[in-house]
Amino acid sequence: MKAVPTFQSASFSASQFRTRLSIAVILLNLMVIGLAFQSLYQGLEQSRARAIVNTRNLAQLLDHDIAAIFDRIDLTLQALVDDLDDGQTGKPDSRRYQTILQQHFSRQPALHSLLIVDEQGSLLASNGPLNRKPGLLGDRDYFLRHRNSPSAGLVISAPLQGRIGGEWIITLSRRITTRDGRFAGIAVASIRLTHLRELFASLNLGPGGAVTLRDTELGLITRHPAPGAPDVRTGSRAVSPQLAAAIRAAPKEGAYLAVTQIDGIERTNAYRRMEHYPYYIIVGLADEDYLLGWYREVTKTAVQVALFVLATLVMLGLLIHLWSLRERDLKHIASKELELRILLDTAPDAIVILDASGHISRANQRALSTFGYRYEDLIGRPVGELLASEWSELNQPTQSVADVDLIALSAAGRRFPISISMTPIETERGRMATLVIRDSSERREREDALRLASLVYQAVGEAIMVTDTTNRIVAINPAFTRLMGYTPEEAIGQPASVLSSGRHDHAFFRTMWESLDATGTWKGEILNRRHNGEIAADWLMINTIYDDSGQVQWRVGMYSSVTEQKRAEEQLWRQASYDTLTDLPNRRLLLDRLQQDMNIADRAETEVALLLVDLDYFKEVNDTLGHLAGDQLLIEVAQRLKACIRETDTAARLGGDEFAVILGGITDRLHIEPIAQSIRSTLAAHYALKEGDTRISASIGIALYPSDAQDTETLFQRADQALYLVKGADRNGFRFYTGPSTEERPADSPAVQMEASLPSEEKLGDAWGRSA
Repeated sequence: MKAVPTFQSASFSASQFRTRLSIAVILLNLMVIGLAFQSLYQGLEQSRARAIVNTRNLAQLLDHDIAAIFDRIDLTLQALVDDLDDGQTGKPDSRRYQTILQQHFSRQPALHSLLIVDEQGSLLASNGPLNRKPGLLGDRDYFLRHRNSPSAGLVISAPLQGRIGGEWIITLSRRITTRDGRFAGIAVASIRLTHLRELFASLNLGPGGAVTLRDTELGLITRHPAPGAPDVRTGSRAVSPQLAAAIRAAPKEGAYLAVTQIDGIERTNAYRRMEHYPYYIIVGLADEDYLLGWYREVTKTAVQVALFVLATLVMLGLLIHLWSLRERDLKHIASKELELRILLDTAPDAIVILDASGHISRANQRALSTFGYRYEDLIGRPVGELLASEWSELNQPTQSVADVDLIALSAAGRRFPISISMTPIETERGRMATLVIRDSSERREREDALRLASLVYQAVGEAIMVTDTTNRIVAINPAFTRLMGYTPEEAIGQPASVLSSGRHDHAFFRTMWESLDATGTWKGEILNRRHNGEIAADWLMINTIYDDSGQVQWRVGMYSSVTEQKRAEEQLWRQASYDTLTDLPNRRLLLDRLQQDMNIADRAETEVALLLVDLDYFKEVNDTLGHLAGDQLLIEVAQRLKACIRETDTAARLGGDEFAVILGGITDRLHIEPIAQSIRSTLAAHYALKEGDTRISASIGIALYPSDAQDTETLFQRADQALYLVKGADRNGFRFYTGPSTEERPADSPAVQMEASLPSEEKLGDAWGRSA
């Protein structure tokens, strides 16, 4: 390091300096103001560009959503027309039409109404109350269009007030044609304009945002928020000149800036012509909303520029004042500045300066506190007295040395480790050397602590994985390798998603990251993919390590396997829900499924059939061939029962030789007879058992929910009464419950005992809760 050179006086006068400095400050301020203005203008343009992109994206999203709604409604209308045509054999069947219509209406939550209209415009079927007024819809434009044009296809009406509910709606309709091509009426679906406004309201457009739906003639269909002006009504074609000009220039899609005539708010708007439907979607973001941040930036920038200008003027005055003192004090300041820079009393490390003989000539406060000397006691001492070990470099400090580990000796005789860096310098007083001394006691303690932590990390039994801020694996321990199958060479550097099983949805991981961002921790059960491809359940606990500035540095995950526990729970559930001999659902699971089918029947307006199956002559098989043969027979009966029913139906064993079958989705009891006959004939077929051949038959009692009973207990009683009548006749048959029987059941009959063992409604609810 060379000595600081002395400064020479400037070659121009103080007045010239002031003039030149003032011009420089003014130019600097003008440049800063210009840059600030340019930055604000670019920010404004960027904000408008982002607003255009956002509105276009929102318009595209609404195009997709509205088209999806209309597509689903059109598919419903086509399916409804096809269903009507499939079963049409003569005069329209209103009850059949009503049933088909209700089935289709229940699948479309967006619908306001679904109607079937005859060729005169009168209602044949409706999802709501049926208005019998002749020709109710015969004067509607869409009705006339279908009647006059067989090729009209899907017809979408203008907004209109429904004659049934009185609400503003849009109708979608399709023609119903007889098989010989005659006009037989139309199928009409309607959607409320309020439903579309609710869809628009779900978008986050800010307080001043707006979404408008217009037809291709720019007539108003609906808008969110609803127009406040009384003269702006549905069908109004009052639009801004900017919108009209933009659509003329680019009919399919575009963007424009305008003051909306409906509410007088200036917005950046994007419009989009729907591809398959005659509408324009217009999405606008209010300038006051999306430019709010830019307005704050304008205020902030103005304050900063004003402060900068004020600061430069103050600095100008100070510099001009100091210029007059510069010549007198420059040399003195330069020499003192060198000494002050060398001392660096506030430096974190101890600094001492050695003269040519190796004695200490300068020292900072850190050096005094590190070695325990007073300033006057330290100055002039040989530097070797500060060291407890020899260091030959001190004898001839001709080159720089960095980070040499030595043992130091304090004034009190305490030995401690240090790290020394030496830099030789040439000064006016000859060669000198600067020593930077750092107490390494804390560093060594930290290194020891890190080594200990590493030993614990490697030895701990829990699988540990450490990821960085990009969610890439930076470290694993041996337990992780044993659990997951990945070696450090295979895992480190890979994204943590290498363990993903693909079994969790986005909502699962969104919840995990929300917890990590909010609290730094997350724990829960997760399905992971092992190195060999096996999917296994693990318990995962994640903790976050932050740096000194509070930013995320590492995330540490600890894994433990819970797969065996899951398997044990599944085995216990199966043992509690299935018959161990036949592997059919037992009574508990049967009741659960029966209640589920009854709930579905309530919603779908269908019926559920319960078939109680009692084997005839089973006791004789046990008595003649033995109990092992009886068990074989029961297993074969279970397999034959399952072969006779659909996958959605349930066959169960109630106990002994008693079985039950649940048939769901029944719309006509005639559908049950073939199944009951199949069960009867299948069970009556020959059985080839190890102990010998045999034959049995089956008696079947049938009851329906809700026709015969309103709850499970009564349903079992009705089916059992029907079964008893079969048993009392010739057996080997089936019978439906037809009403209260005059015959008395013996109290000790197996079916009565089974009824008595059925749980009450309160117990049924408890069984459902456990099975769920």
